[in-house]
Amino acid sequence: MGIREQLHAFWSGQRPEQIPYTIYYGAVQYAAGDPTWEALYKSGLGVTCYRPTFAVTYHNVTFDAEAYTQDGKEFLRRIQRTPVGEIDAVWINGWHSKYWVETPADYRVMNYIAAHTEIVPDYVVYTAFEAELPEWVVAIPVIGRTPLQTILVDYVGLENFGVHLFEYAEEVHTLYNTLRNVFQRVVEIVAEGPGFYVSNLENFTAETLGPRRYQQFLLPVYEECFEILHNAGKIVGSHYDGRTKVCREQIARAPIDLIESLTPPPEGDQTLAECRAAWPDKLFWSNINIACYDLPPTALKATVLDRVQEATADGTKFAFEVSEDLPAQWRTALPIVLDALKETHV
Repeated sequence: MGIREQLHAFWSGQRPEQIPYTIYYGAVQYAAGDPTWEALYKSGLGVTCYRPTFAVTYHNVTFDAEAYTQDGKEFLRRIQRTPVGEIDAVWINGWHSKYWVETPADYRVMNYIAAHTEIVPDYVVYTAFEAELPEWVVAIPVIGRTPLQTILVDYVGLENFGVHLFEYAEEVHTLYNTLRNVFQRVVEIVAEGPGFYVSNLENFTAETLGPRRYQQFLLPVYEECFEILHNAGKIVGSHYDGRTKVCREQIARAPIDLIESLTPPPEGDQTLAECRAAWPDKLFWSNINIACYDLPPTALKATVLDRVQEATADGTKFAFEVSEDLPAQWRTALPIVLDALKETHV
């Protein structure tokens, strides 16, 4: 059973021959050409590659960018221009420094952009890409973030998000509703396209919203849009890589099939055993904390097997992944994880 068959069994709620272990495609790219990877793939490591099955066109919107160096730092400024104004964002040495939306006027511009966004199917490009992948790489269709998470993560940033919910409530709600229309169109297209498992890259952590706003902004979108995917025979995984405890009752009610990048403490705030008790029916694709890879070999192996026992009694509904940075000691640590998982082989 190769990684594709293992993952399909996992996604289907069945027992794979071996608990899957995967890594994001981007992390592998950084180490391209290293022959160690071939041995890891032969040992069972899989690579997940997230790709859209749709294309996006913006009408009456133009884009520009300028890169420059200042005080030894690399700056990148991107600009979006519309008939109602322009907005910009800045990155310094690859890190977001200035977000797109800071004022009510910026919200109006971003709302214009969202309202003039066209989403169309692009299945042929996705299928052709998938056909060229080696056997250890698995293509996964994406639907992106839900509207409020898009505003928080991509447009506003955490520092200003809470202020905007209070001071610019009308603008936030207007943009949220416009983005909701765009998101539903994306979901409708993805539902009709290739793939069984669909990724919702939320980057959710509960303390940024709390249960009341989860109930207000996230749950209705999940209920409305994920039903479309379920009716098309697909399952949905949401990238919840942060803290979850304060919203665990709401998450239990959400029609999310799989919690992806689920991370135990200290980054998260629930053990896998606590998560399983809270969400007995959901699949877990769990990220191994980066610090665990620094453990001695016997301790790392024990941690992996202990977490398997916490999350699953029968080997179903569970997989591991590297969903953050590639561990510095990946050459020695990843084989230890794979060797540990061989003990779960049936």
